[in-house]
Amino acid sequence: MTMLNDRPLLNLIATGLLLLVAIAAIAEPKPTRSSKTNEIVTRVLFKPPPEDMKPKRTRSAGSRNNGQCSQDTQTANLTDAESTKNNMMPLVPSSGFGLTLAKKPTLWVYLPETSAKQVVLSIQEEGITHHSQTFISITGKSGMIKLQPSGDSPPLEVGKSYQWAVILVCGKRPSPNDPVVTSWVRRVALADPIQQGSMLDRASWYGEQGIWYDALTYLMQARKSQPNNQQLIDIWTEFLQSGGLNSDFNN
Repeated sequence: MTMLNDRPLLNLIATGLLLLVAIAAIAEPKPTRSSKTNEIVTRVLFKPPPEDMKPKRTRSAGSRNNGQCSQDTQTANLTDAESTKNNMMPLVPSSGFGLTLAKKPTLWVYLPETSAKQVVLSIQEEGITHHSQTFISITGKSGMIKLQPSGDSPPLEVGKSYQWAVILVCGKRPSPNDPVVTSWVRRVALADPIQQGSMLDRASWYGEQGIWYDALTYLMQARKSQPNNQQLIDIWTEFLQSGGLNSDFNN
């Protein structure tokens, strides 16, 4: 008699347990991609775009006055690695040009330790004398700095190539004798650019598409978020090498 009376209670308990299992199954998070970039992508490589995308008169990125102010020039004998670290250098492929999807792309330059207080970012459209000029303050410490055209600078146009130059202002104002490095950028458009994923995911995708400047910027952001991550440092080094760059300065 007791068992019969307890049956509704047992049924109620069983029903409750089934509901708890169902709720737990719904609440359980679905497997997602890890947010730790170094666990998703182990390599970021640059695949150069077609040769016909180069500007007609592309010259390899160069440096005037060894990329140093005269008052900062080292006179002692330096090794190749030391010489690289004492020269201003644009972070561009060995071809001297790269692609971007950005209207106002982020450009990167390595600067040695310097007494200079500012640089000038000058951009001109291929075959035209001037596009924009931006003065940018610097700390004087060695390292890689990012440069962007000012907010009132006109955007780059899709399908056009632009030569950009960085002038290290050694005195109070720019001089014809100031060190300068030059390179090229071309803005392109893609039908379906990547819109999500980690910084490293995006860097890898842009590298595969041959979009140098965007890949470099995302990879730099990933590296800055974990500056002591050796795997990210290795990925960074390999990316530079895939673009034909010397990685001795990648500190």
